[in-house]
Amino acid sequence: MKREIPGHIRKAFKSVDQYLPVVDVIVELVDARMPNGSRLKDFVKRLGKTSVIALAKSDLADEGETRRWLERFRNEGQTCLAVDCRNRSSVKNLAEMIRNAAFTLKPGQKAPLRKVRRVMIIGVPNVGKSTLINSLAGRSAARAANMPGVTRSIQWIKLPGELELLDLPGILDFALLRRGDILKLINTIPGRDTDTWSQSKTLCEILAFSGNQRVLPGYVEADCSFERFIADYARRMNFVARGNEPDIERAATDVIKRFQSGGFGRVTLEQAEHDFTGLFAETPDPALENADDEN
Repeated sequence: MKREIPGHIRKAFKSVDQYLPVVDVIVELVDARMPNGSRLKDFVKRLGKTSVIALAKSDLADEGETRRWLERFRNEGQTCLAVDCRNRSSVKNLAEMIRNAAFTLKPGQKAPLRKVRRVMIIGVPNVGKSTLINSLAGRSAARAANMPGVTRSIQWIKLPGELELLDLPGILDFALLRRGDILKLINTIPGRDTDTWSQSKTLCEILAFSGNQRVLPGYVEADCSFERFIADYARRMNFVARGNEPDIERAATDVIKRFQSGGFGRVTLEQAEHDFTGLFAETPDPALENADDEN
């Protein structure tokens, strides 16, 4: 099914082009539970600016896997750091990394005449940009909510250390839209998904594929059969539908919400050594193959 990029996200693409000439550093904010799948890697690369990768929501991701992802990114020549956007110490470490990147000149690069360095945070919707901006600023400078597409306005925000930060709406290019079913698992695609049964099944399949099936209570006991697991889960949670049957739709919704909030513990869907989530993504729409060029 062909998807259209929402108008406010198209506006974000145009704003990036508009303000890019005066930006010194790009902070690429990704979800630590899906570090590669939530990246705007090709888009950031095209911008040609010094960049820092920040793995947000690291408090929800497996610590060991996060370390492996950081090692992978560093081996690729990336400056990166895991961050909990609500943790003052964690955000302070990221702020220091951003300042170092902003005030360090590359060979042959001339320092800008202005004293202030400007930073642009780029990331998919609901990855934690507004929360991070508020933490960096030390005040409520950006609206934050657990709902994709909240940030609609564009503003410059002053930060300590002679930095200015551009707040943009979340960006989804067509390459990421092709992975829509996967990104819904980390609450990224704008809008609400009514097919939570399929979404929950995809989550279970990915967890089983990555060897994390035991985080789901009763999944192994159900021989990793999603149908058996979700019915047993409904009974365990006392989710009952008409006729005293297990309410599997409510159970499926609960599984997704619990995963997204960390209710099953700290879990990473992508492995640094073997990124297999692409196996579960949608088949690319040929009509969208050249659509990225429009943005």
